Amino acid sequence: MRPEIRKFRSDEDTRRVFLEDFIKVFKQTGSLELSSNYKKVLQIEKANEILGVINLNIDGLLKLNGAQKLIELEGNISWFYCSKCGMDKDTNLIIQNKDEFACNSCHKNILKPSIPFVGQEFSQWDMKDSWMMLNSCDNLIIFADNFLSPVTISFIDIVEKRMKNTKIICSESLNSDIFDFSSNNIDFIYESSDLFLDSLIEAFGDNII
Repeated sequence: MRPEIRKFRSDEDTRRVFLEDFIKVFKQTGSLELSSNYKKVLQIEKANEILGVINLNIDGLLKLNGAQKLIELEGNISWFYCSKCGMDKDTNLIIQNKDEFACNSCHKNILKPSIPFVGQEFSQWDMKDSWMMLNSCDNLIIFADNFLSPVTISFIDIVEKRMKNTKIICSESLNSDIFDFSSNNIDFIYESSDLFLDSLIEAFGDNII
């Protein structure tokens, strides 16, 4: 669904097709609501022991619901910005009226959601903040389900080189044997995210205000 960024910026038809597809998917999905796991993450994030949360989802729900120590590495789809001048606009305005797919500032109308398209890298500010967090933590907990992305593996490498602990919470379909992790400090835990988050809440107890 994400187009190549150079083509998006240069070709009006590419932008039109993207907008039509985006609106269609957005309306089919309906109003996004906090899952039970997201609610638990928001609760756990309050603990002093938690340095922060690096989120690779693009729904923007954690930020919209008050997460304070959050890095949205993939950005989120809750707002669009003009890739020419930087003006931003609430996504809902564009969903409700296609005429809002326009830059009120420079009028170049090269608006896109705040997520990387093909050919774009992560925000360097967010990457820097992520690296700082990973170079300060004693434990890295990853909720992976059945896949580890390249950037996630690079984060594991940072923590591994510091001889700190990494726990990967995943389904049994994620085979640990396919990864060449040399450290004994990396554990694959085949447990549901829901149960593991419950155990974290219990562990932090009164430290969660």
